[in-house]
Amino acid sequence: MHDSHRSTVVLEKCRPSRRPKDITDKLTTAAEQIPYIIPKIFIKKTDINIFCRLLKIVTDNTYCGAHVRKFAYLSRKKSCLPQCLARASCLHTGLLLRQKKRLRIKIPTFHSGASTTKGQMSDESQPTDNHASFGGTFEVSDSSGEDTSIVEQKYDSEDAKSEHHRRPTKIPLNFRTWETVGKKTDSDETTFRFKVVSYNVLAQYLLEYHPYLYIDCSPRNLKWKHRSRRLYQEIRRLSPDILCLQEVQLSHLETFYSKFENIGYQGVFKQKTGDRQDGCAIYFKKSLFDLDDQISVEFFQPELPILNRDNIGVIVKLSPKELPGSSIVVATTHLLYNPKRTDVRLAQIKILLAEIDRFAYFNNGRESGHFPVILTGDFNSTPESAVIKLLDRGRVRASSLRDNSDWKRIGVTDNCQHLAVYLNRQQGCPPNFNKIKIHNSEYAFDSADADESDYWNDAHNRMFNSDVIGHSLNLISVYNKFKADGQMEASTFQDHWVTVDYIYFSCRSGLRLLERLRLPTAAECGVLGTLPNEVYPSDHLATAAVFELRRFRYAS
Repeated sequence: MHDSHRSTVVLEKCRPSRRPKDITDKLTTAAEQIPYIIPKIFIKKTDINIFCRLLKIVTDNTYCGAHVRKFAYLSRKKSCLPQCLARASCLHTGLLLRQKKRLRIKIPTFHSGASTTKGQMSDESQPTDNHASFGGTFEVSDSSGEDTSIVEQKYDSEDAKSEHHRRPTKIPLNFRTWETVGKKTDSDETTFRFKVVSYNVLAQYLLEYHPYLYIDCSPRNLKWKHRSRRLYQEIRRLSPDILCLQEVQLSHLETFYSKFENIGYQGVFKQKTGDRQDGCAIYFKKSLFDLDDQISVEFFQPELPILNRDNIGVIVKLSPKELPGSSIVVATTHLLYNPKRTDVRLAQIKILLAEIDRFAYFNNGRESGHFPVILTGDFNSTPESAVIKLLDRGRVRASSLRDNSDWKRIGVTDNCQHLAVYLNRQQGCPPNFNKIKIHNSEYAFDSADADESDYWNDAHNRMFNSDVIGHSLNLISVYNKFKADGQMEASTFQDHWVTVDYIYFSCRSGLRLLERLRLPTAAECGVLGTLPNEVYPSDHLATAAVFELRRFRYAS
């Protein structure tokens, strides 16, 4: 059967006289079965074992080169595919590929000392400089004799050969344009205009650890020395006043992200918990803002089985120097990817909203409420998901997404608030953060002071574990998610072009949306080919918005 949408593996015939007949028969049978096995997400364990054993027999006992001819329409999900794919890609022979001019892709040659073992993304995965897709650090070694300020103009010889057979990406110059959404205030009222950019920059160690997700990409476009230049140039062109980043690699903080500090930004970074080597960061222009406060949020909560992942969030409170006394709260996060675990993402966003509610609240003695809030990030959630419905509508039914986790154990209500904070406000008391029960490895409250008897009673039980989850932050999305003609917007490719990156802001505050960086439709993304590419250095598109902040009448 010929199907252009099926992935195929070609096993090249080399010295057939050295290959036993029974092995040839088995190999032929396996090759016929591969197109029907590989595209499926759920593969029988016996099929995988048979395929891997056959590959081992052929490569160990005969002079047969096995390599991948084409993996078309592979999912770009950040999850591990069956080990047979990893074994097939690692058996690739670069010389054979270069001799086959009909082949349209080139798989990076792996160094002989590199490990071919693939693990789950939650496993420890340290970046290495040896992987073909890594390309070293951003800085050029002094021993090379090259000036780091000069952009390298020529390809590596091996990359140049592969690029010769690959058509350049033809992306229109106006592919990303700014859209006017609202009008700037014409009155004499003092206002402050600023730009926010949110960007999942693709941690290089994740790209290195899962190279099969980017097998259709040019090897040159996967190297950090090229991607880092393009990231820097793209962010400089966008010129954000506040920059929210996801998948910021820890080992690149000094060698790459410090460059933003050299041009006037100040940054706050939070590494994911566990063994993960990336995290989230918020950078802001020191000439425009003062940092009033900052907190981190850890979604790993030992008391709740559903919150057992290492994702995190970062929240800062900034004061514009042009509007003294007026603060804004900016948060960014990267929620769990696993498409099947909407329940986990919903639990994670519930924790984050509870912390935003606590952190953004003010009471100056005359009035109380929340400072303007801007929430950004890669939520790994499509527009129809429960996470986005919660943010858009302020409430969502969650009965089908519940497990046996008892939210009373961490004191977070179904209204995305800490019970202790809620009761303090009801009683007009100053907040007592010693009664906050969520876990955070960076700080800990004195459990001896957390006597629940003075504020907990049976009447509060109905505030937990109900069928509906809500919040009171009055958030609205910068993006409509669908164009006027019904076409869906897209920010990344996950089996198909979808939106998972968002910017939200509180609509009943001093914030107004003026402009946004247009997201393309899923159909328009066809010109991108693959991500990363020659123009966009990440596997996500950046989101951006221009806001106007009015002076708070409730400012202290």
